[in-house]
Amino acid sequence: MKSLRLLAPLLLLLSLAPALATAAPAFEVRQASLQRQPDGYKLNALIDIRLPNYIREAFEQGFDLPLILEVEVYRKRGWWLWDKRVFRLGQRYRLRDRSFYDNVRLLDLKTGEPRYFDNLDDALSSLSVVFNYPLLPPSGLESGHSYRLRLRFGIDQDELPIPLKSSSLWKNDWSLASDWYEWEYQP
Repeated sequence: MKSLRLLAPLLLLLSLAPALATAAPAFEVRQASLQRQPDGYKLNALIDIRLPNYIREAFEQGFDLPLILEVEVYRKRGWWLWDKRVFRLGQRYRLRDRSFYDNVRLLDLKTGEPRYFDNLDDALSSLSVVFNYPLLPPSGLESGHSYRLRLRFGIDQDELPIPLKSSSLWKNDWSLASDWYEWEYQP
């Protein structure tokens, strides 16, 4: 009976563990696919974006929010060799709160084109759907080979403002990114 009393708190902790561990991640790739079209290979993806409050507060205080969509394509070479990376993309974005103009600017750093939104949630919502993103030219993948693709989305650590990099050592985690979402493709 005494061992049962000692075991009860442990069982209670174990029963609570799944509830504690299911805290939603800030970024999660739900789905991704690659489609061949006449003008090349296009990427489609759905991403859940749930920013923690400390990131929202920093954004509202005037810090830019740098984000990155990373894609890697590997050609499979068999079980005895590592897959060969044939393509890597780091698509960068920067969100800026423009309180004076009462909007949020989303800047695509590849094209330099800005888009404007009424609030942060609208801007994040636009980033959560990737539709027909031009990834590779029509000759980018060889037929007869299998490919493994990986995609993730998160905060671009290289572009974080210095005050946020230094504060992340003590207080909050700014190294947030989704896990790699992987799938296979054969042209």
